[in-house]
Amino acid sequence: MKIVEVRDEQIFERIQASWRALQQRCPDSTPFQTWEWNSTWWKHFGTRKRLKILLFYSDDSTLVGVAPLYTSWHLNLPMRRLAWIGTGSSDYLEILADPEHKNQITHAFLTMITNKIRGWDIADLQQMRDDSKLLHRTLPEEVNNTFSKIPMEPCPYLLLEPCWEETAKSLGKKMRSNIRYYERLLLKNYEDSHFFCADKETLDAGMTAFFALHQSRWNARWLPGVLGSKKVQAFHRDTAEHFLEQGWLRLHLLKVDETLQAALYCFRYHHKTYYYLGGFSLELSKYSIGTLLTAKAIQNAIDDGCTEFDFLRGDEAYKYKWTSTERWNHRLLILREREGLGRLGIIPGKAGYAVNRMERYVAHRAKLYSEKQSSKDLKESPPVKNELNKEEAVR
Repeated sequence: MKIVEVRDEQIFERIQASWRALQQRCPDSTPFQTWEWNSTWWKHFGTRKRLKILLFYSDDSTLVGVAPLYTSWHLNLPMRRLAWIGTGSSDYLEILADPEHKNQITHAFLTMITNKIRGWDIADLQQMRDDSKLLHRTLPEEVNNTFSKIPMEPCPYLLLEPCWEETAKSLGKKMRSNIRYYERLLLKNYEDSHFFCADKETLDAGMTAFFALHQSRWNARWLPGVLGSKKVQAFHRDTAEHFLEQGWLRLHLLKVDETLQAALYCFRYHHKTYYYLGGFSLELSKYSIGTLLTAKAIQNAIDDGCTEFDFLRGDEAYKYKWTSTERWNHRLLILREREGLGRLGIIPGKAGYAVNRMERYVAHRAKLYSEKQSSKDLKESPPVKNELNKEEAVR
């Protein structure tokens, strides 16, 4: 197997076709491993970072694996972090690997980053699903590094039956009754109500409404919200356009009296639907429009032939009203000795470990504060994720 390390940003354009062909051959991949997501993320967030993409080729020169990585000075401290492209914005991160070559690529990847890739002190490989082969492989015997696997967040998901009626049975009688009740109540009071998915003509207005609805929800709690940055909004606008072109975007919208009042930003990819973020009008909260639109999104996923509706990372209470099934994401931390410093070479990596622990503590405390604020909010199950689970930029 041939491995090529690429640092030139032009690589995104040069290997676009082969990357896309590879992602089609990987049924377990997610939208976050696609060329569209990674190239767009780098376009908007790649400043002050060094690209380190690893390309894996089979003996016949076919691209069989892509490990999109970068390095950066972490928190402007004298320690260099190696991380996945997409860290912070992505819910699942992993090597994109052809199933027939996954074991070989996993071993080669670990050997490559620990023996040959230079310029980092701590590898912080986040948001890997618990079935990732990287999490269940030890480092090569010849490598003298330390590593640890740390649980991050649960990812609740709902298994879908072939029809809505069968799927709804798993939701419980009360949830089914509430969905029917609130839909009748909404239509009774607002005859001009319309659920739909954004298309090319309505995408721009739909994304604008999505940003505004999401932000107003969090700003009402005196919290900044993850979508407040113009850079973040530009990233998602570009991503939405790419995904719409590929047939992966499902931007669910509710229009009431000619005004968009709710939005769910979802992706449909490889027979699964991923619910990324949402927002809805506080003025219509008594109609549980967040719950109604989520139900419509699940029905749409079933009509699309999906077998799973993934609520993605985060343990927000509203998700568990739809399902009790979950998987866990983990991060793999690898500490490396800096060459040429003798016994002092381990200090930058250990400092990275200490900073990482502090980051996790701060994030935990901030999340507790956010949940406390949320408990004071309206009683409706909110269709918005805790913005602390979606960092708007990568350090």
